[in-house]
Amino acid sequence: MPELAVDLRKVGGAFSVDEGARRLIHYRYAEIACMEAEAGWVATLAAPKLKIRLAEHTYQCALHADAIGRRLPELRVMENIDMSVPPVLRVADVRRPPNDEFARFIQEMQDQEEELLRLAGLYRVLKPHLAVYYRHHMAVTDQVSDSPTVRLLKFILIDEEEQIRWGQAIYEELADTPAKRRKSMEWQTHLEELLAESGGVTGGK
Repeated sequence: MPELAVDLRKVGGAFSVDEGARRLIHYRYAEIACMEAEAGWVATLAAPKLKIRLAEHTYQCALHADAIGRRLPELRVMENIDMSVPPVLRVADVRRPPNDEFARFIQEMQDQEEELLRLAGLYRVLKPHLAVYYRHHMAVTDQVSDSPTVRLLKFILIDEEEQIRWGQAIYEELADTPAKRRKSMEWQTHLEELLAESGGVTGGK
């Protein structure tokens, strides 16, 4: 009888426990930044379908941040935890940018006033960037001992990739003139330059 329950996962990975936790803290910062941007923009958007979708994405990003916060105590991060609750319910309420440059990128993206440029920054710059780093983390971390993180990021990615697809569709719908596309691409390039200067969500490490 051949071995049928073959486990192809590797023991050992690119990240120590502390490095994995550091990255998750930065991911949580980014997810909360997405949530704050979406929640802050909802009231000023004109189209009901935009309001509905961004409200839904706000909720999803809040769930992502909460799930990451629940994983952090398992990685020895004990900041801002209510120790009176059972261990399985504890959340490390910590979020930090990797550096000041990444925080500046987030601030500029959040402070944009124009509807199309807001959506371009969030759905064409930040969220695709996060999706790449989440997939990379899943691929190179220890597939056995860090399997809770792999599972966590897998489910976050389901939401993120759906949001990115919607973001591209709404961009095509709203960027309906050459002038709008040109302005949007200039803003996107500006944000991408800030993001590159920061080294991205992990600070280039």
